[in-house]
Amino acid sequence: MASPTGILVGSYSRDLVVVSVLISILASYAALDVARRVAAARNKLRIAWLWGGACAMGTGIWSMHYIGMLAFRLPVTIHYHWPTVALSLLSAVLGSAVALFVVSREQVSLRQAGLGSIVMGGGIAGMHYIGMAAMRLPAQCRYSPGLVLLSVVLAILISSAALLAFKLQEDSIVSGWRKAAAALLMGMAIPAMHYTGMAAARFTATARAPDLAYAIDISLFGTAGIVAVTMILLGLTLVATVVDRRFAAQSLALEFERRYRHLVETAQVILWRRNPESPVFSFINQEAESLLGYPLEQWLTRPEFWLEHCHPEDRVLVETSCRRAAESGEPQDFEHRIMTSSGKAHWLRSSIRAGADQAQNRELYGVMVDINERRRAQEAAEAAAQAKRQFLNNMSHELRTPMNGMLGMAQLMSSLELSQEHREYLNELTMSAEALLTIISDILDFSQAEAGVLSIRQVDFRPRDILQSTLQAFASAASRKGLKLRSEIDLEVPDTLRGDPLRVRQILINLVGNALKFTERGEVSVGITLESGDGEGVTLRFKVRDTGIGIPREKQQLIFEPFTQVDGSDRRRFGGAGLGLTVCRRLVELLGGSLGVESTPGKGSEFQFTVRFAGSGEMGKRQLSAAGH
Repeated sequence: MASPTGILVGSYSRDLVVVSVLISILASYAALDVARRVAAARNKLRIAWLWGGACAMGTGIWSMHYIGMLAFRLPVTIHYHWPTVALSLLSAVLGSAVALFVVSREQVSLRQAGLGSIVMGGGIAGMHYIGMAAMRLPAQCRYSPGLVLLSVVLAILISSAALLAFKLQEDSIVSGWRKAAAALLMGMAIPAMHYTGMAAARFTATARAPDLAYAIDISLFGTAGIVAVTMILLGLTLVATVVDRRFAAQSLALEFERRYRHLVETAQVILWRRNPESPVFSFINQEAESLLGYPLEQWLTRPEFWLEHCHPEDRVLVETSCRRAAESGEPQDFEHRIMTSSGKAHWLRSSIRAGADQAQNRELYGVMVDINERRRAQEAAEAAAQAKRQFLNNMSHELRTPMNGMLGMAQLMSSLELSQEHREYLNELTMSAEALLTIISDILDFSQAEAGVLSIRQVDFRPRDILQSTLQAFASAASRKGLKLRSEIDLEVPDTLRGDPLRVRQILINLVGNALKFTERGEVSVGITLESGDGEGVTLRFKVRDTGIGIPREKQQLIFEPFTQVDGSDRRRFGGAGLGLTVCRRLVELLGGSLGVESTPGKGSEFQFTVRFAGSGEMGKRQLSAAGH
């Protein structure tokens, strides 16, 4: 039907419009699947998916467009120039190929996405208007520039949305109903562009007959054929994507299984698995045979094989750890020995934990790590330390015994009637022997501390006795220098404690000896105070104060280093090896305390250290309770 102005008035077949929209939705859904396969494929398979997907996607879009054109009814006969129709199909395929290529890249910049949207949108718009140009009818077609521009903009925007949906699909963000929603949105948007472009066309009747060369008339049967072929092609595409996806998943699973087995078989640790109720291993890797020498068949067929070949001293530990892991579910870590096929004991570190297999059956999983070299090295180090300990003990005895003999003989000689000159000689001999004995003791104690062979014992003792015996040992030396020795002990200090009195006395002797050595006049005082206490024990603070030469602040930490004194000239003036304070700090730390110093040059120094002691007997506990309050 024509209007009085000659403009042909058209109408749409509602059924074909619905079919075109359904084809568009199905094509969009297929495109999402194809995009994911293109992104996942590599090399030649990727190229095959790219062009195969482009053909399917482009054919679907073209079919929607062409069914939409067939849905348009005019009061004149319409033929279609099939070469131009083929060109419109090619435009749709190329636009789809560009879209799939863009989204298959690992990184897509904003510029690349924009360029891809323009090319794809241009392809869709080109497909539409090339398809319109294929129409052969006795009428002249004119377009509304505004609506044409709107349709092109819609094509580009739809392409941008499609690229975004493709990229989200690749990143696994779109799945399930979201993918269906994205396909529905795209499927509705593409027909919107198409029908906007159709609305831009105006047909005016003419008397001139159309050129029907290479033109065909599409009948109802032809329309049905186009729909059927498109549906078959899109259906095959979806089936292909599903099959490829499952095949890829199976291939990935097989590859993972292959890599897992390779990792297990090449790991330089023994991996095993067994049922908690059965002593037979259900799996063990090749490392067991390589490391221990037994064929895998023996591990997998002989009951109690592992337990039988464990070292007799370690069998109870192994059996108990397996049972504990199965019953409590807590991981068990332990070290044990296993006898190799050559009859040697080999050290392993085992970790066992309970779990479940794929059928939810309880299993024990274990890892055995070779620690044989480490344990052998550890045993060798312990043997060397024992030899060093024995050597130091022997040297301590061999060196101190003759020196103590010399001092004893000098003491006996001092009781004889001697001339003044001879007594001075004897005093010099005694002082030199005592100095040498001190140096020998410091060197031996330092060597023991460095070797880690100093030991602590726990016995009952009286703090007041330690203080008294220490001052008695230096009474004559202080008297010869004209110095006063003073002692102070807090009334709250318990009478009896439990600890190592010999080490405490050794520390005090070193500190008091240093105080006397570096003090020319004045006094040296030793004090014990209660630092803290509770029902378990007390912490005592020991103080040794002198009025000697003092120590500069910058040297106060240096003096605790081995072979160090405040000044090199001090060593020549006062003697000593510079080890006393180093040994003291090591002993205090061994007792769990800390040693420090406060000093002012020219006025004196105060050394303090703290030690924690336990109570001794019922009386000690009552005193500790009182001290804690």
